[in-house]
Amino acid sequence: MHSSSFKTLLTTCLLLLCIARCDREETTDEYRIVSLSPAMTEILFSIGAGDRIVGVTTFCDFPPQAKKITKVGDFSHPSIERIIALKPDLVIVNLPEQTRTKKDLDRLKIRTFVSSPHSLSEIYAELSALGTTLGLHEAADSLILYMKRNIDSVHTLRRKKVYVEISPRPIVTIGVATFLNDMIREAGGENIFADLDKDYPTVSQEAVIARDPEIIIVLHPQDITGRIGWQSIRAIEERRVHTGLNPDHLMRPGPRLVEGYWALKEIIND
Repeated sequence: MHSSSFKTLLTTCLLLLCIARCDREETTDEYRIVSLSPAMTEILFSIGAGDRIVGVTTFCDFPPQAKKITKVGDFSHPSIERIIALKPDLVIVNLPEQTRTKKDLDRLKIRTFVSSPHSLSEIYAELSALGTTLGLHEAADSLILYMKRNIDSVHTLRRKKVYVEISPRPIVTIGVATFLNDMIREAGGENIFADLDKDYPTVSQEAVIARDPEIIIVLHPQDITGRIGWQSIRAIEERRVHTGLNPDHLMRPGPRLVEGYWALKEIIND
């Protein structure tokens, strides 16, 4: 966007914000939340704050009630104008995907809550912070306890080598700085790319073949078993390629991670 265009947008947004604040002061003191994070939308409903949500993205599709809330755009390109028009007291943003949106909201002095967990412990810390922010710390603590009790550690003498494929072209997997890496380890497995620092690194077919996973989990619809050279991989030889898992249960850092963990635990310990 050209600087002149952004200045025009910023001026318009400031005007809308001023009007929104004045209107709210005269009509209601209700705490209004816009959630740009599908996972945080699920969490808000789980801790009893679903009725405070006035705006979400098109990706916020669970629970079913979320589909009825006003949409402010998609996950990557939410509309600043639509957000302001909803008169929010708090906007929940996901980083790094929504970095630009966060900067725009900061310029407009709209309060934000940042979600960017890279581990299970960071998910729990975010939940606690959100509960404190909304005055719902007891509900947040209960959700944390539920998740911790159900994402329990499997003690094993030998961890099975697990490969997760998120995207086929290019091939994208998970590195060490992801909560899914934590979940695999808790379930008794070992992510074959846990030595990579990047969250979601791109890897070569040769690298997957060389690391010879015992279990493959595919989170996209394409068949990977017919790839040239992959027939020698132990997981394919032993028919331990798992498809059909709900990606939201493994990729969204919210309450349904428990269901994802149970699925992982069954697969790894079968």
